[in-house]
Amino acid sequence: GVLATPGNGSATVTWSAPGSDGGSAITSYTAAAADSTTPANGGQTCTWSTGPLTCTVSGLTNGDSYSFTVTATNGVGTGPASSRSSSVTPATVPDAPTGVLATPGDGSADVTWSASGSDGGSKITSYTVTAADSTTPANGGQTCSGSPGVQHTCTVLGLTNGDSYTFTVTATNGVGTGPASSPSPSVTPSAFPGAPTGVTALVGNSVVILSWTAPASQRRTTIISYTATATDSTNPANGGETCTSTALKPPPRSTCTVSGLTNGETYTFTVTATNAAGTGPASAPSSPVAPAPVPFPPTGVAASPGNMSAIVSWTAPGDDGGSSITSYTVTATDDSTSANGGQTCVWSTGPLTCTVPGLTNGDLYSFTVTATNAVGTGLPSDPSNAVVPATVPSAPSGVVASPGSASATVTWSAPASNGGDQITGYTVTAADSTNLANGGETCTWTLSKLRPPLSCTVTGLTNGDSYTFTVTATNAVGTGPASTASPPVTPS
Repeated sequence: GVLATPGNGSATVTWSAPGSDGGSAITSYTAAAADSTTPANGGQTCTWSTGPLTCTVSGLTNGDSYSFTVTATNGVGTGPASSRSSSVTPATVPDAPTGVLATPGDGSADVTWSASGSDGGSKITSYTVTAADSTTPANGGQTCSGSPGVQHTCTVLGLTNGDSYTFTVTATNGVGTGPASSPSPSVTPSAFPGAPTGVTALVGNSVVILSWTAPASQRRTTIISYTATATDSTNPANGGETCTSTALKPPPRSTCTVSGLTNGETYTFTVTATNAAGTGPASAPSSPVAPAPVPFPPTGVAASPGNMSAIVSWTAPGDDGGSSITSYTVTATDDSTSANGGQTCVWSTGPLTCTVPGLTNGDLYSFTVTATNAVGTGLPSDPSNAVVPATVPSAPSGVVASPGSASATVTWSAPASNGGDQITGYTVTAADSTNLANGGETCTWTLSKLRPPLSCTVTGLTNGDSYTFTVTATNAVGTGPASTASPPVTPS
């Protein structure tokens, strides 16, 4: 009648006395554990000497499956082991979840978290999220339940818009509920969208083009539109001009154009977002700008790639804003690695072209051009065609030759740099150090879909002469420098 009840890293074992004590009073019992999940972990014991027939085996591994046998000992010795108990699994409550975050909604918050570090040896069956209202503590206590699936999330309802809330999460398994997580950062539910951010302004002739980033929280309701409003700090009576951007599916940055502004006066702009519940708070103001009759954008921008550079040309704008254009600025955008862009060149005289240096060979670039007159700088042009700066490959390395009959098979390693463009071929050239007039034989490796090994065979050599070999690499830009010569070989 051996039975076991699991605990935290332990099990309590009970049994009935044997039918016979062998004619000598039983002095002790020993309960022994067997771990069927990880057999090497078994062998833990406990010993009874007096009282009810029970003892607790400790040092067990939570989550492993254990069974137990009991032996009885009298003055003569220890008898055979009992039949095994049924299997039990020691366990404790789960650890606290981590990484709790909340996104506010209208009278609600979406809460996410990361799973507990340990399930305590028993599968987690549920999570509970609990709200704490730091504005009005009596209003807290709202909960929601989350399943232990891949997406650890649930929505707490019944919150008070305008109050500040934090959230904790507990995990529950077959043993019970574990400790609460650390609180989430505080959030404030609201019916309306949050404020847009990052408002920037580009000036034109009586117009300003605005762009901004959507609110971090859209309050669980799709934003319908944005409204930008002008404030004229030169003449406050002139402000109030607006533009509206429809935003059923807004991109990360939205844009609209405020027109009817007064050239030369200084403006700032704020943006609000509107959803089905209403209009949210205004963004922080943009930096101040002054519309002016600056030049129109240049047109026909075209780029040609060079070595870590690009030559950009363009056509003058149709309208110089009433003042002669004094300069153009070309700006690079790196479409491969956005952090690498921003290189510029400035034109001041001559043909409408300039070279943008400092580009990364192999990256894809496009270019815009702005025109500047005595009033200021106009809006940027449309982007140019995309180009990839490149140069010739560097020299191959590791050139080795194996002699044959009037021939040599040459192998090499690819250059450290392809110059920013794919290598399409290699050329091997022989030098005869026995008879200099005999050198110049070549063989060519050409790129194919099969991508053959970097090797080719130079024929037409003179048996008995000593030869070395160099290799050059070619891409779409041209042929790079020759490698270091191979060690000499002698065909025979």
